[in-house]
Amino acid sequence: MPEHTHIPNDDVPLTEAERAAARGFIQRCEVRLSTQHRVATAFIGGAGLLLLIPIFLRDIVDGELTVLINFIQNLFPQLGDVAGWLVSIVLQLTLAYPLALSLIIPIYGVYLLLKDLVHFYYTLYMPGFEHDLLNPTFALGGITFGSDESPRISKAVLAYEYQDGHANLMMPFSRGKREAYLDSMVTATNGAVIPAGRDIESLRQAGVLDPRVDLDTVQHISTAFGLARAVDRSLVQEVAVSEMQLVRNVMYLRRLMLRYVKTLLLFIWTTTVSFVLLPLLKDPRFPALLVMALGYLLWSIVAIPLMTTPAHWIFRHRHDTPRNGHLDPQLTQLEDHLERWCKLGIVSSVIATVLTLIWMAAA
Repeated sequence: MPEHTHIPNDDVPLTEAERAAARGFIQRCEVRLSTQHRVATAFIGGAGLLLLIPIFLRDIVDGELTVLINFIQNLFPQLGDVAGWLVSIVLQLTLAYPLALSLIIPIYGVYLLLKDLVHFYYTLYMPGFEHDLLNPTFALGGITFGSDESPRISKAVLAYEYQDGHANLMMPFSRGKREAYLDSMVTATNGAVIPAGRDIESLRQAGVLDPRVDLDTVQHISTAFGLARAVDRSLVQEVAVSEMQLVRNVMYLRRLMLRYVKTLLLFIWTTTVSFVLLPLLKDPRFPALLVMALGYLLWSIVAIPLMTTPAHWIFRHRHDTPRNGHLDPQLTQLEDHLERWCKLGIVSSVIATVLTLIWMAAA
């Protein structure tokens, strides 16, 4: 059931000027919501980041990984079979770790980006429905003509919606599939999916049902409205929901935008390092293992500062550091999660460099 909205002087009806102001505000909100969804749609196209994956995957697999595989052998025979193999395995693992990290982190960024898009477009909660209704729905829910605008029009709209045959517009399924799907939703949610005022008894009391209409179809239409989270709200409630939706979208978009930029920067950096390493690895004049060790040492050192670069851009006109407590964790989540792994990548690359130099000196 929709929650009660407490308004000071609740018994005083809204003036026509107040109603006009509320309608105008809702129209402005609709424009802003539409703009926000266009921004999010750009990120779906921006998951054109996925086009970069095969490029640098191909280079890493065909280049660096091939070189690493070719060196799977006892590189320190002077230490004996057991000790030589142990040191060789340590060298290979310390090279493989930053290589794997350079591959995993950009893909992890894409994973977080896609997850944010799902969270942006879907929600479990909508004002006017029970909080324990956990059926995912599109975040931009349906809207109905408020009964407080004109009870007469609202009643006529309801009567028209529940005329026989109109269910085919909203639910283009075969009758058997429609019944199986919508009846299962009513059963699974114990009827909570049906919006308040659209259960059969309420519609009967409102006098909007044709006596000849099939009651199962009536329930299916009501369930469809519930799945779209279309519920009768007053003008004041509609204004409140519009404000909340705008805030919700901004909360997701601010994080989504920064994650996109950070992921793109990581893709560019990883691809650049791979392009530089490939010709050096193919040139016999350069020691391949040392090139890889130094290359991924550089990659690991730059990765974290690169992820914090967008924050520095935002704070560029301020002399204080971005990490002064005002930059909330949602905006730094990616680098906060990955910082320790990149530091481990630096340590791993340093160890690989030292072992490679020892191997070269002993060769």
